[in-house]
Amino acid sequence: MSEIDEISARLTAMETVVGQLITHLAVRADDPAQWVTTRRVLAVHALDHHRAAQGAQRARVLAAILGLFDQAETVAADYVQP
Repeated sequence: MSEIDEISARLTAMETVVGQLITHLAVRADDPAQWVTTRRVLAVHALDHHRAAQGAQRARVLAAILGLFDQAETVAADYVQP
């Protein structure tokens, strides 16, 4: 396995674990949908203050952050009390 393949595999594993953790924490919150929204805003805010992420790189990282919260948002919506 090349170094790039190994890094890619590790990033995929981390994304999977973090996504599952976010979903798990969200459904245990009093307001799952709001919990996910708040964490998404905090993550984007942190990116805005990261000096290394600019231009096209920032756009790619932002897309990855937003994508990471998509699954949690979908699951959290199922837990919203009518």
